[in-house]
Amino acid sequence: MSRKIGALWVRETQEGKKFMSGLIETLNGDVQIAVFKNDKKEKENQPDYNIVLSERSKPAPQVEGAPGPEEIPF
Repeated sequence: MSRKIGALWVRETQEGKKFMSGLIETLNGDVQIAVFKNDKKEKENQPDYNIVLSERSKPAPQVEGAPGPEEIPF
């Protein structure tokens, strides 16, 4: 028996290289990943593709007493 644990979509970098981007579903929530072809493969025992964690940009930590983004007069 098999069950789906995630999904991948084919994407393209600004330089035109294709890669896959998606998620793996875990008990702690979804993990965002990206899969890239190993362009530096030289030996048969090296992987054909590399999987990396995709980190979403996080807002900068708020300093106590500092104005929030909505309070900055622009």
